[in-house]
Amino acid sequence: MKKCRWIFLIWLLVPLILFGQKSKKVNLKTPIILGSLSILTFNQYSKDVQIKMYENNFKDFSTRIDDVLQYSPVLLNAGFTLAGFEGKNSRRDKLGIFILGTGIYVVGVQGLKYAFNETRPDGGDRSFPSGHATTAFFGATLLAKEFGDQYPLIAIGGYALASSTALLRLANNKHWASDVFLGAGIGIVSAEIASYLYPLIKSKMGKSTAWNFEPVIGNNYYAARAQYTF
Repeated sequence: MKKCRWIFLIWLLVPLILFGQKSKKVNLKTPIILGSLSILTFNQYSKDVQIKMYENNFKDFSTRIDDVLQYSPVLLNAGFTLAGFEGKNSRRDKLGIFILGTGIYVVGVQGLKYAFNETRPDGGDRSFPSGHATTAFFGATLLAKEFGDQYPLIAIGGYALASSTALLRLANNKHWASDVFLGAGIGIVSAEIASYLYPLIKSKMGKSTAWNFEPVIGNNYYAARAQYTF
């Protein structure tokens, strides 16, 4: 139990560490660190340690709150926007960045899941990497980039929710540590790349009257539409 306390204490520091890494430029340092941690824990010894910790401390633990919690940073972003909090981008641009980043991480995560087909701790399939951790850290990074400069506590809160999602995936015996490390890294880098690429794409298309790019939102869906007029 003492080891678990240390792990939880370390994870409580993660939001502050990630917030300290935020930058106006593309931040690849944090995803590289998380990817390295994933590689270091992608072995049987780390799995055996995790199995033992789960058996000793979380065997009777079960919750589905992580299924909802993964979306909380994105929902906070939308909520603060609707409440009138001043961010860096317009609502339309926020949606465009979100859609572009979602496309990036969904392709990356699903591709790796089918390529590795890693068995989950509970016996399920396609464990690596964690989609929940990816979604949560993607949303938290967008939240931090949008509001972090003016409202630091919002950014820290978003990363805290993302970290809690990752921890609950471990406590629920749904993922290995390597899964959540890589998932978090993919989520962060997807948000960084989308935030960098979207203004370039918008600028390129805006210079040509033939191109038109716009986010589309409906009652039950969101999408992006690119149109070229001959």
